[in-house]
Amino acid sequence: MKCESCNKKHATVHLTEIVGNVKKERHLCEECAQSVNTQLAKIPSPSEILTSLINQVAPEIGEMSKTVCPVCGLSYLEFRSHGRLGCPIDYTIFKKGLVPLLEKMHSSTQHVGKVPSRAGKELIKKNELVQLRNELNKAVEKEDYEKAAELRDKIYELSGNNDEDQ
Repeated sequence: MKCESCNKKHATVHLTEIVGNVKKERHLCEECAQSVNTQLAKIPSPSEILTSLINQVAPEIGEMSKTVCPVCGLSYLEFRSHGRLGCPIDYTIFKKGLVPLLEKMHSSTQHVGKVPSRAGKELIKKNELVQLRNELNKAVEKEDYEKAAELRDKIYELSGNNDEDQ
């Protein structure tokens, strides 16, 4: 296919413009496309597009991209690409980026799964209280006040609080 502008060289650039419901295609050679390109709005580079997408989809990545752990030297972007932290300090350094990530993955930032039997009764009790409080909040949101009252009573019983103390 020959260039529509000069009608001499082979068309290697194909532009499609859609205005309303009208689609207009232009087929140009490199030289004619260069002259047309100065008239067109600046087309963003792939890195500009990627940066824009990252900032829209996950704003915490844009903010955290310059953060580096002073102890192990791991950057937040390295953590995001490898999925592993370098040292215990990373949890506090990258907290702003980790909390939304953990909430998205696990729906919580607190462990609510099974606890090993050797972990001790206090930890088991604490986890059960966290679960009951979450259930209580959901029951209140759903306006299921009977279930909320039952959960409240269970929480008082587990935590050692009595209705008489209040």
